[in-house]
Amino acid sequence: MSIFDPSNLQYDSWVVLLMIVSFVCMSLTIGSDFPQVGKSVRSMFNFNNRDGQLVYAPLSLFGLLLAVIHTALSAGVFIYTLKGSGVDGFSETPARSVLSLSVVIVLFVVLKLLLYISVNGIICRRYYMSSQHFRWASFYIMVISILGTVLLALSVMEIYLNLNVILASVLAAVVAILLEIGTLFKLFTAFFKKKCSVLVFFIYLCALEIAPCFLVWFFVR
Repeated sequence: MSIFDPSNLQYDSWVVLLMIVSFVCMSLTIGSDFPQVGKSVRSMFNFNNRDGQLVYAPLSLFGLLLAVIHTALSAGVFIYTLKGSGVDGFSETPARSVLSLSVVIVLFVVLKLLLYISVNGIICRRYYMSSQHFRWASFYIMVISILGTVLLALSVMEIYLNLNVILASVLAAVVAILLEIGTLFKLFTAFFKKKCSVLVFFIYLCALEIAPCFLVWFFVR
């Protein structure tokens, strides 16, 4: 079996088109209000100021949909550059494989959003969470859009600049871990009251943060 070379994807017009669509979606969403996105990222890592405020670029329902499409396409292209055509389940054309991965990612994001909305609503009624729980969906979509932007940039560098696949994987993992740390910190400071028990927060993390990460790892490994 030959070694898959991501640079070969630059000659696949359909994959290039999907990357362009992802870039356009990014430009219309987080790219249109980049200063606000930067402010949001800084607030996630401002550990000395537990302001409890969610800062994110305001997006319409259509904007949120574009952000999810951008993230799904970017992640689909990036995963394909890592797995290649010689792995089971990737026997289709590159574009179809990317689209299949993107659909799975969209379903995963939608499922996680539904879990967030339902579980956060229940916890809010139990007075463990503040009244801002309905805003978490928009904040979460913004966070994954940032990750999608990073994955798109890494995919471009893999395909056109011959960036080492292992290095790209390490960079993507570092960014994902940092965003997860910032998200968990913001989750606790913005939503959960100080009297919230450690057990409640731990169960919440296992159900909505840790378990989905293991599912993603199981799928892409």
